[in-house]
Amino acid sequence: MDDLDRALLRILKDNARESFVRMAEVLGTSEGTVRARLKRLQDEGVIKKFTLQTAGSNVKALIEIRIETNVNTASVSQQIQKWDGVERVLEVTGEHDIVVFVDVASTSELNDIVERIRQFKEVQSTRSRLILREY
Repeated sequence: MDDLDRALLRILKDNARESFVRMAEVLGTSEGTVRARLKRLQDEGVIKKFTLQTAGSNVKALIEIRIETNVNTASVSQQIQKWDGVERVLEVTGEHDIVVFVDVASTSELNDIVERIRQFKEVQSTRSRLILREY
């Protein structure tokens, strides 16, 4: 990956819907080069998916999950990732084992997700944090 690839990724992180023409203008290259680079980055697994970030009145939160020791956290993570309202699931080190990013319409929906997580027999505890502001 070179400087052009990194610059292309920065543009996409800011706006994954940016047009090929506009990206080419910003990067000082051709549209064909942008298309080829994007395809290669996808084929190589550097770009896993394109997603969107909502704004406005939704409730966004982090849910930290502590799992029992000697448990396959990947299995729990993969199940949670499929749920509506779940934006991202990360397996992490430290006090908690899994962090879930949630974007839902209400605190009631957030609470439903927390309650579903607590139903896994492997879950020892959860801690939720509302996101107050994004930059």
